[in-house]
Order: sequence, then structure tokens, then C-alpha cells
Amino acid sequence: MKNNTFFKLFLIFIIALLFRFWCLDKPEGLWNDEYVSWYIAQNKDFNNFLTEMLRNCHTPLYYFYLKVWMFFFKDTDISLRISSVIPSLISVITMFFAGKELKNTQLGIFTALLTAISSFNIYFAQEVRLYSLLFLFSSLTLLFFIRTVKKQSQINFILYFTANAAICALHTLGIIFSFFNIIGLLYILYKYNDEYKNKLKKFISLIKYILPYLVVIALISPFLITIATSHSLSQFWSDFSFSKILFNFVDYFSPIQTNIVNSPDTISTYIIQKNKINSIFIIFALIPTTIMLIFLVQAIKEKNKIINILLFTSLCFFVALTIFSLIGKMILITKYSSEIYPILILSSAFGALNLKKEYLKRILIFTFIFLNLFYLLNSNDAAPRRTRSEGHLAVVQLLETSRLKEGENVLLTYYDSDKFERYLTSKNQYKFYSINKFNFNYSMFNNENYFETIQYGKTIYKNSLKEFPNKEIEKYIKDNFTSKMKKGDRIGIVFLNTVSFLSNDKIQNILEDDKEYKRTPFIFLAFSSLKNSILYSLKDDYKMDSFTQAGDWTLFVYIKK
Repeated sequence: MKNNTFFKLFLIFIIALLFRFWCLDKPEGLWNDEYVSWYIAQNKDFNNFLTEMLRNCHTPLYYFYLKVWMFFFKDTDISLRISSVIPSLISVITMFFAGKELKNTQLGIFTALLTAISSFNIYFAQEVRLYSLLFLFSSLTLLFFIRTVKKQSQINFILYFTANAAICALHTLGIIFSFFNIIGLLYILYKYNDEYKNKLKKFISLIKYILPYLVVIALISPFLITIATSHSLSQFWSDFSFSKILFNFVDYFSPIQTNIVNSPDTISTYIIQKNKINSIFIIFALIPTTIMLIFLVQAIKEKNKIINILLFTSLCFFVALTIFSLIGKMILITKYSSEIYPILILSSAFGALNLKKEYLKRILIFTFIFLNLFYLLNSNDAAPRRTRSEGHLAVVQLLETSRLKEGENVLLTYYDSDKFERYLTSKNQYKFYSINKFNFNYSMFNNENYFETIQYGKTIYKNSLKEFPNKEIEKYIKDNFTSKMKKGDRIGIVFLNTVSFLSNDKIQNILEDDKEYKRTPFIFLAFSSLKNSILYSLKDDYKMDSFTQAGDWTLFVYIKK
């Protein structure tokens, strides 16, 4: 590698490192998905470790990786986040080699730069989840796809299928991606390589390289079967809309992340806010996305067989995810299609550098880089500075700064108490109760069939949602608190604002409008009704002692009159 190239790559690596370590220590602590990662990995008993992994919706490799990390390093929040930073930094290097392998060093440098300043990559480099590691193995798959097409050596085949196997072992949806990706490789070898086209035996010999990959699939099959036969929770909190397709590309190609957890039903919600045009979204989301789509179109026009096959297999994967979302098996959020992101970055870089008009190429590349860097450096909502507003440490801090005494009652809604134990001084610090997303069916609707509630709740319980206050909730509060507490006793009630933000009047209006009722996730209706009923049931015998908020959490403390 020439000194000039090494210096450029080193500079890009430093940029990537600075963006990924900037604001790495999130003051709100781990939020639910991150907490789940840690909770599974920290199990000392291996049987419990396997049991918890089987309950999760992702295949197990990431949890093994995190467990090994925690064995050698501390399990503090910042240490856990560094476990995601490392794969993200390595990915910058692998993307350089992918670009260099496809065409030349110039493409490698530009591809590495786009990877380094990618807000999507920066965000997940600071998240205790699998997506940073998934991007690394996806970039390795991309690199060895290109190398295998150019040189069908044994080592290239082995590394290509190993990277694909790792993707499948990391991400449940990875098996769909790897299927299309492998079919794409076999097609390109058969179509464009005379050695394989004319000699069937030579082509069949490739099977020996696929066998280890199939062994991995066999090993993770119990996880895949468990996940495939489980009841889906995803439509419980969001519905499909075609706008989510555009939001995926906005997340990938711009510094504004709109679809990390969920996105609005329509793009107009972002473009027009409070009857005003959202110029920030137009400038920093739509313009960079448009530029990158122009680059992608140019890449396709170049008719490079490797790029076009990779883009086609990516399209097949994305269409499959869209179909799953349409039938209610998942939500089309950006991170679930992370496998295709390295391909999109490389293809965009390839298209950009192949624009025919030099002045247009320079203007578009400069505009894209400038808008991304400007937003990253100046916006409080940029990927490095973006808060984890559902972080569980925030809840414990609210409790500890309230006037609640040790042993007093705390009612948690949406999450159970085990989601906060990491940050509690003592497990017996408070007397916890919980009406959470896995037991609210009993507390609210007196129904022991949980899956019936989440799947058909909108149909079965429309009349129950009209009832205010909810009689079952009133009974729950009476049986557990009001009948047992004495004068001067306090109770703290914790609500997650993002699922319990609807007033009773708003709920009633939604119930009267069939279209609005259909598009409003059941979870929002249920937990908003829960909140409204709980607060109403306390109004006569209790007075509010304090009301505090942090992130997406609200703590009400009531004292018995």
C-alpha cells in the first residue's frame, strides 16, 4: 500500500474512531433491547444462558460474542458499548478493501470514507446490539464475494461461506440474505466464467464449500424453528406503511435517523410539522438521500456485473422483508435489513466516481459529505449525541431522587422489575409490582390467554377500551394498594411515555373513527387506557406528592390521604 493511500486511510480511520467514541457513555443507561443483550450474556448458568437465547428473536452468535467480551472486560455500560465500536472500526478497513478489490484504491478510499461518516453505522457502533457486528460480517461477505468472482481460490470460497454462516448465526433474517447472496454468486460464476459454465463437475465441486455453511444452518435450526413458530409481537406496536421503505433509505443515506425503532405512517409527517415546512429534514435527509439514489442509478447504468448482481440480490432480500412486514410478521425498520447496507455503500461510491460530468460529480460528492459532517458536528440529535431516551438508568434515578422510602410500593408499567435491577442499589430497595407488556392481558381484560390478546385485542376489547375507568384496573389497584396502604404511605407509578401518551378523550375519538382505530397500534390504546385508569382510581384517596420526568419516562408519586 502506497504511503499516500495509507495516510488517507489512517485519517479516515481516525475520523471514524472519533465519531464512534464521541458521547459513547449514555447517561440514561441501557434501554430495553440493549438490556436484553446484557441480561442474556451475563447468565452464569449455561443452561439458563441457552434458555434465554431461545426466547429471543435473534440467532445466538452475538450473545456468545458479548459473553466472551464480558469475560475479558468489564460489563459496565461503556465497556459493553465499546464491544460494538470495535467491529464498526474494523468495518471501515474491510470496506476499503472491498472498494479496492472491485476497481481501484480511489474507490476503496471513498467507500471507507462513506462508511466512516455513516450516521447509521455510528449510531449502532454505540449500541449494545448485534448490528455493528452484523455490518462487519456483511462487509466481509461483500469483500469475498468480489474476490471469489475474480479468483476462484479455495481460501476465497471458504472465507465467503464462513462470513455468510456468521451472518446467519447473528441475525435471524440473515438466512434470507445469505440465500439470495449465494444464489447470486453461483449465477455469476456460471454465467460469466467459462470454466464453470462448460464443466458441470467443476461447478458441482463448489458444494464442498457450501457444506460447512449448511452445518451452521443445521446447528441454529432449533433457534430458527422456535422463532418461526412463535407468535409475532411486532404488529402489536406498529403497522406497515409504504413510507417505511423511503424511511429505510433516509436512515442509510442521510445523517437523520427516522426509523431506528419506528417511523410515522407518512413522509409528510416529517416534511410538514405544525403547519410549517421542516427545512431541516428536507436539507439533511431528503437531499443526501436523493444524491445517493442518483449514485445508485449511475452504478446500475455502468453495467458492472458484480455490482448489478449484488444490487439485485439485495433487492430480493428487501422485497422479502417487505412481504413479511405486509403479512404482519415483522416491522420494516432499517436495522433489520443491515445485511445489504455494505452493498449499498459500495454501489453508491462506485456510481459517484463513475459520473461522466466531472463538475456534477464534484458538486454532488461535496454536498453529500458536507451535509453529513455538518449535521454530525452541529445537531443535538446527530448519531453520536442521540440519547437513549428509554434508558433504564433514568427510571432508577427518578426513583432515587423522589421521596420514596426503602420498601415502599412502586408500580411499573410496560416493563417488569428485572429490567431495572442492573442499576438498583438493592433488589429489595422497593416493593415492585408490574403491569407489563407480557401480563397486561390479565390485569386489564381478565384474560389469561396472552397471545389471543395481542393478536385479536382490537377486535375483542374495543368495548373494554371505551369503558372508563377500566374496572379490572380499578380492582387491581384496590386489591394490591388502596386496601393495604395506610395514611401517609407513598406509591410510585412509572409510565413509559412512548406507549401511554393518549388521553382518554383522544382514545374515545379514535374508537369512533374506524380508519384511525385500524391504524393506531393496540399497545398505545391499551397502555394509555391503563395509565388514565390508574391515575383516575387514585384521585379520591391519594394526593400527588411529586411528578418527575426523564427521557421517555414519567414517575408519579402519590401519598395516601
